[in-house]
Amino acid sequence: MNEKPINKITDISETLLIPLYSRALESKSENPILIDLKAIEITNELNKIFARSDSQLHQNLARGKMRKRLGKKLNATLAMRTRKFDRYCISFLKENPNGIIVELGCGLSTRFPRIDNKTLIWFDLDFPEVIDIRKKFFKETERYHFIASSVLDFDWMNKIQPKNKKILFIAEGLFMYLFEDEIKNLVLNLQKTFPGCELACEVANTFVVKMLKRKIWKKKFQRDFHLGEDATFNFGIRDSKDLEKWNKNITFLDDWTYFDDKEKKLGWMNIFGRSKKFSKTQWIVHYKLN
Repeated sequence: MNEKPINKITDISETLLIPLYSRALESKSENPILIDLKAIEITNELNKIFARSDSQLHQNLARGKMRKRLGKKLNATLAMRTRKFDRYCISFLKENPNGIIVELGCGLSTRFPRIDNKTLIWFDLDFPEVIDIRKKFFKETERYHFIASSVLDFDWMNKIQPKNKKILFIAEGLFMYLFEDEIKNLVLNLQKTFPGCELACEVANTFVVKMLKRKIWKKKFQRDFHLGEDATFNFGIRDSKDLEKWNKNITFLDDWTYFDDKEKKLGWMNIFGRSKKFSKTQWIVHYKLN
């Protein structure tokens, strides 16, 4: 594999490596929450490059090292998040077997081959440098497509065809890195262009965003994960229904927190599920955009 595309990854896009490696490590653990063979395949190839990289993050990943104190729990939480998005897709396809699913900010997600029902149409969207990397590991087909674009450049919406099908948009680990006006504009454009579509997205709480605005916590977040200066949270909500305020036809359907599954691998962290505030530091919300 050519190293060049790896070296082009921006600070924000580089965060895609952490969930990829977490899925691979969790897949190889005892009683895995998620088995992602494609993630193992990709990380094995990337390790050949990362072992020679000057990046501390790359070197740590190549050695199978994540954040020291919470490494295994980080793997578990990210696997749980991925599993829940898988389940949203599977549930959508049960009702709409010929529907369309669009993964916004797909990174190095391996979801399509895992949930493909052989009839859906799938679009993976991310920055051009990320799509360049994806092309090393995935091939487009008549039902599986790449869109090389910023999610905020709405011209990409013209490429989602046919528009008469039911559509689910998913955003895993994306919205918190954008700003509120950007996300509001995106959601309202999705509603206008694809009326009746569904959106499942991960969100952060406003108190987490405010905390990361403080220099000491922002630096700690970036240092712990060896991320660049642009990698921080910018958008948060207080309540799962907050997006309904943007338009009367945005309907909250349901939500999910990491503590809803009572996952044993979270261990002592499950205590946070007893607190309304701390159970929703990061969680997933599901809407209908009528």
